[in-house]
Amino acid sequence: MGKSVWVRLNMAGYKPDRAKAAVVLSDADIEGGKWRVKKEGNVVLEGTLAAGKHGDDVHVRQAFYYTVDFSALREAGVYTLELDGAEPRRITVDTDPYAKVAEQAIYHLRTVRSGCPTPHTNAGHPSDAEAVLYVVDGDWTEGKWKEAAPRRTVDMLGGHYDAGDYIKFTLTVASLAWHLLRAYEENPKMFTKAHSTSGLVDLLDEAKHSLDYLAKIFPDENTFIIQVGNGKDHNEGWRLAENDALNGKRPAFCALSRVHMGAAAAALALGAVIFADFDKEAAALYGQKAAAIYARARKDDTRASAFERDATNDFYYDRTDEDNMALAAAELYRLTKDAAYLEHGAAYAPPPTGSVSWSAMNGDANYRLAQHGDASAKERFLKEIADYRWDNVWDLPGGRYTWGSLPVWMGMANNHEIARRLYGGSAESVPFLGVLDYTFGRNNWGIGMVASDEMPDTIKNVYNYVTNVLGKVAVGAMSEGPGRKKTHDSFKHYFSKTEGPDPFEPFNTSAAVFTDDSYDFMIAESTIWGQGNLILMLALA
Repeated sequence: MGKSVWVRLNMAGYKPDRAKAAVVLSDADIEGGKWRVKKEGNVVLEGTLAAGKHGDDVHVRQAFYYTVDFSALREAGVYTLELDGAEPRRITVDTDPYAKVAEQAIYHLRTVRSGCPTPHTNAGHPSDAEAVLYVVDGDWTEGKWKEAAPRRTVDMLGGHYDAGDYIKFTLTVASLAWHLLRAYEENPKMFTKAHSTSGLVDLLDEAKHSLDYLAKIFPDENTFIIQVGNGKDHNEGWRLAENDALNGKRPAFCALSRVHMGAAAAALALGAVIFADFDKEAAALYGQKAAAIYARARKDDTRASAFERDATNDFYYDRTDEDNMALAAAELYRLTKDAAYLEHGAAYAPPPTGSVSWSAMNGDANYRLAQHGDASAKERFLKEIADYRWDNVWDLPGGRYTWGSLPVWMGMANNHEIARRLYGGSAESVPFLGVLDYTFGRNNWGIGMVASDEMPDTIKNVYNYVTNVLGKVAVGAMSEGPGRKKTHDSFKHYFSKTEGPDPFEPFNTSAAVFTDDSYDFMIAESTIWGQGNLILMLALA
């Protein structure tokens, strides 16, 4: 059979009691091929390949694919899967296979902190403490900005840089904080103190860094900061934040944008609930800020959304605010038990969309409202889950490739798993396990999409300063996953060219492309929004 057979499985590992299966890709029909699972040289499980299915050049480029089910492995240990014509693959069965990966994913967030030293650098952008205020210039839908008159500054020191750049977006900082707190809610015992210098476990220490920043974005009744830094950041080339020539020249964009205000209020309100057990003073501040931001967002002079227009890609333009505001109302109700918030949430009532992305909190909002007894919200949440489609070889919910495919799928998968736990259903969520396995190697390319020294064959070339300035592996950073080929092709001129044959190209399809190129900001970039989705997924797993 030569080297035309490839085995794809979850390299991070499997819990003993869950379903476990590998996908085999082949250029030729290998029905009847023998496979064996060995432990310490002894065969413990074996079988033959049933009839294969034909690749569709959307999810699989190879002519055939097959499934090897090894769910019968229920004893913890390290095994080897062997198949004629393919390289042997390690199988790990463990009661807690994701704890170390979660620790590394949280550690990566520490490396993208702003305003304080990180594991790799001195404090970045200290002049954010006096960022010059900018306001919308003309029509809000144009995404243009100008310096406020009279000139004034705001203290926006802190927070997390969004991705491979040094811009700080309120929307993604809020999303990160909310997802970290949700991860703690779901599985508090998973998170430990490995890098934190405070009395908090690493996850809460990172969440607090986000929340403390969010507590500063509403300094007065008519000032709300949605972004610090702008498109000029992308013209400076690779550098460390501590050496950035733009320090002292980074604008703070001010807009009464309900999208941003709702997301921030939701994160702060949940922070007030969680931190009541750890830091009552911080919890009180978060709660006060959440209520004030939400109340201001409901006034008539606010707008649905604001953003910065960019030649390459508009910066996080979320056009709809209902989901953000509904989530904020739900979290504030939980914090205060004021029934008015629940009424507000029901009025915002985001409809199911059948998809989840950084800009759509529909499922999250309806789930939270349903927790408080809103039957209509439960119906909407379950309708959204039912609309997910995962009839593809990788069990991806929707299976549609876009920019940031992996965190989009994670959002859908997390909602599907939460719905299963709350409202019943099958013993396991197929989309959840599908995305989990896909993230750690059961994908076309056989690559783990989180940079880690805990498993073989993971990404090494993340689009950020750790890789491109310091020449190190950005441990814990997650790729945005495969991208839509048509979109990727249109941006190729921005990316570096991999020297020699690209080992991933033979597995790209007419719909999806993946690469491990530290200059490919569509695929290799790691965003804090994506990290939040990842850490919640690991907590649920």
